[in-house]
Amino acid sequence: MRSRRGTRSAAAPPTLLLIPGTPGATSGTTAAPAGTENVGVYSAIAVSARVDIVRKQVTEMAKDVRAIDRRLSELEDSLSEIKDELAFMRRGITALVRNAGLLDIEFK
Repeated sequence: MRSRRGTRSAAAPPTLLLIPGTPGATSGTTAAPAGTENVGVYSAIAVSARVDIVRKQVTEMAKDVRAIDRRLSELEDSLSEIKDELAFMRRGITALVRNAGLLDIEFK
């Protein structure tokens, strides 16, 4: 493989060998050590891959939760501003009614 900095060697992708004694494994497989060592290695690889997938999913969920929290905070701020405006308008209308002498109007 060539790059701007010169020639680099490309690493071969990892090869998983079949565990002797399992279906699909040939009796002549001698490249992999026999016994439960393979099971432990394959299990570790599988668990590691699953943990990585779950970590990515949790990270995406955390991003979504933060975005929702931001939106809810913005909505809360907007609702607070509306509430303040309504309270101001109510006080203004109350003062207007009192100044006009229309005290028989009920506010609910």
